[in-house]
Amino acid sequence: MDRRLRGMLYCAMWYGSILSGFLFIACPMLPLLLISPPTFRKCGELLFSCWEMYPTALMEFFGMKVVVSGDHILPNDSAILVMNHRTRVDWNFLWGAMYQACMPNIAAHKLKFILKEPIRHIPGPGWIMQMNGFLYITRRWEEDQGRLSRSLDYLVSLRRRSQLLIFPEGTDLTVSSKERSDKYAMSHGLPVYTHTLHPKTTGFSYLVRHLQQADYLDALYDLSIGYPDLVPQSELDLLNGKVPDEVHFHVRRIPQSEVPKDEAGLRNWLEERWQQKERALEQFYVDKRFPSEPWPESSRMPLRIAFVFWTLLSGTMLLMLVISPIFQLWTLLHALFFIGISLFTTGFNQLEMGWYWKWRSFVCKDAKLG
Repeated sequence: MDRRLRGMLYCAMWYGSILSGFLFIACPMLPLLLISPPTFRKCGELLFSCWEMYPTALMEFFGMKVVVSGDHILPNDSAILVMNHRTRVDWNFLWGAMYQACMPNIAAHKLKFILKEPIRHIPGPGWIMQMNGFLYITRRWEEDQGRLSRSLDYLVSLRRRSQLLIFPEGTDLTVSSKERSDKYAMSHGLPVYTHTLHPKTTGFSYLVRHLQQADYLDALYDLSIGYPDLVPQSELDLLNGKVPDEVHFHVRRIPQSEVPKDEAGLRNWLEERWQQKERALEQFYVDKRFPSEPWPESSRMPLRIAFVFWTLLSGTMLLMLVISPIFQLWTLLHALFFIGISLFTTGFNQLEMGWYWKWRSFVCKDAKLG
């Protein structure tokens, strides 16, 4: 298959699965939020975990292999995952690693990303990520601290053992971002990195301490991602067929008992981890692999089922958009609804949290009256 056609088809199928899941499954669940926010959150996370198998299946279908080594990610850990951000599309390949991590219970983990604010406005992916409780930051710490605090308190109140993925570098590795990182390193007497950027420690230390104080942190996970052949820097590269043959992940689990409790200790811990990560990646790009033995491949049957289901769902969506005026109206109304949320609020997930605390007060009041 022509490389460019391969990339276009991969992106189209990936995007179509998100839109069809949004319109056929996620949107019909919206009334459940009014009735029971905890049930809505549980169903939303189950839907997203099932969808994650589809990009994993697509990678296999189009000849991309995900190789994972190191420690297994325990899907029921309440954890913070830190990962280097080599390219803008790193997160797309992470689904393959998480699929292997959560076997045999393929829908056990509840991974949520901490992302830049503009991403929530992307039609389709941005909307479904808002509905799944992804956290968005503005890089204005006064505002971000409040958002993170509300989101963490919400997860703790729901007793949802979630995994929060953060890119401490703040952006992907490019020529301009490396220049800024090198300038920062030289002005602070730090080593100049080649394969990573210097991490930002404020948000990371806040997340860890908040969960520690709530007695809700089981572990930290240090993830390293490496590309032994092609490096797709952006979504446009994927669209043009610049897709890697292999993507490698190395995982290290650090139990909470080994994690510092004070802010200064956490900042130093992260900086030390990044020095180790830089050395590991330097060796990776020599050997084209991480030193640990890779995990054996997980069962392929769930991936085949996911491939058939989500591909058929995407095809059904396209057919309904052509022949059904009712479905066209359904699509238009929900698109306008989420565009309005994106433009005039701080996001669906923030509205969900606000409603949850009101709903909870109503439930508690009724229980007392009963």
